[in-house]
Amino acid sequence: MKRLAVLSIAAVMLAAIPLAAQTSWMKTYGTTGTSSGWSVEQTSDGGYIVIGGRALPAQTSEVWIIKTDSNGDTIWTRSFGGHAEDWAYGGQEVSDGGYIIAGYTESFGAGNFDLWLLKTDADGDTLWTKTYGGENYDAAYGVDQTSDGGYIVTGYRDAVEHEESGYPWNGDLWLLKTDSEGDTIWTKTYGDEDTWDEGCHVQQTSDGGYIIACLALYSEATLNSVMLMKTDGKGDSLWTYRAGGTQLMCVRETADDAYVAAGIEMGDLVLLKTDGSGNLLWKRTWGKTNPIYANDCADCVQETSDGGYIVTGIYGLKSYVGGYSEDGDLWLLKTDDKGDTVWTRLYGQNPQKDYGSWVQQTTDGGYIITGMTETYGGSEGNLWLIKTDSEGRIAVAEEPHVTQSDWQIPVSVGRRIVLQYTDRPQGFSASVFDASGRKVDEIHASQASGTIIWGDTQTPGVYFIRSSSDNTMITRKVILVK
Repeated sequence: MKRLAVLSIAAVMLAAIPLAAQTSWMKTYGTTGTSSGWSVEQTSDGGYIVIGGRALPAQTSEVWIIKTDSNGDTIWTRSFGGHAEDWAYGGQEVSDGGYIIAGYTESFGAGNFDLWLLKTDADGDTLWTKTYGGENYDAAYGVDQTSDGGYIVTGYRDAVEHEESGYPWNGDLWLLKTDSEGDTIWTKTYGDEDTWDEGCHVQQTSDGGYIIACLALYSEATLNSVMLMKTDGKGDSLWTYRAGGTQLMCVRETADDAYVAAGIEMGDLVLLKTDGSGNLLWKRTWGKTNPIYANDCADCVQETSDGGYIVTGIYGLKSYVGGYSEDGDLWLLKTDDKGDTVWTRLYGQNPQKDYGSWVQQTTDGGYIITGMTETYGGSEGNLWLIKTDSEGRIAVAEEPHVTQSDWQIPVSVGRRIVLQYTDRPQGFSASVFDASGRKVDEIHASQASGTIIWGDTQTPGVYFIRSSSDNTMITRKVILVK
């Protein structure tokens, strides 16, 4: 595990708040290869459990879980897998203090990928593992402990390999109910032949049934896809919510017995709410401010203590033919109970790709987020864990004067700010934030060294200039005066 550094300082700025007054921080975990977090939860001891995966040499991967204290410092890590590709997408702390983990395995089971459930004790040591599926591709994306002590799991089953991309394709949405030992009680599949159907997230509802966020095409002719499915306690469908061009990644039952869900709609982040019968109450979208082919997507939504919602995902992901993608920042979005924006925060720095996979409000009113970052950590992509305050901000750490830095601000207070830099073969770039953590400007210069004058068009106030080089981020505080 590596702390992010402002040179040797442990925290990174996004707002002008004294460190001592905040419970906020940012950490990365991983060494070589890509690692990412897909689920995070504050645990009963006040720390956090992070569930995800990491790539290994020879095109293999493994399930990776990390237990941290309240400051994000590692207590223990556990990895699970074999000789092939294994990954986890969902999990949670369960009633006995242990953890349930859901994903897929290529190392074990009967087929190419098998749906994989793992149960551990409170120390992350294995109690049991189970595989489910046949000779084709099967995987889990979401799991929830049920009121009887068992588990409800969703994902896809019986997918085949796509001829061009090589990825699983044409699977059916799968809902699997197990007992507390992972033994199957019943399974249900939903979908039509020659369409792609998958469950992305599942939660047991207050009536004993289940709500599923999904992509179930059913009819490619109309694109009238099933986005939400409500079932009874035996997995039989009660109603569906349908929409074209949409995929919902996460759904939660709300305090007023309705449902809030988030995902992507025609390249925009979408947040919507239905009543208890699946009738749309409102829908909000954000996006269309990025270049062509850019996508904004939500991966997780949670109801907050004030009755509003917190959403995380990715902002400005550029996608290209063949599935290649780049750029994108982790997006944290807070709304009121009607889905109207209260504030938004972006974390990351182009041209690297950064995203958020899961968010939860913490007991102090802040938020814990996990995902992946290419901006920080120094490898191909590190598992990212961010703790913010109640307004999505991370406390400022101002670095001492550093003589070895390749950029300096000789005088930090004035009507204009003079910035000097050297040894930047690719040119110099920096982001500028105001005192609330809002990004207000970018600085770019193409020369390898030089002097930049900044601030002529900005209003007086406190600003933070941030630039990264050699996997180290430096933030400098400046003050513009009249």
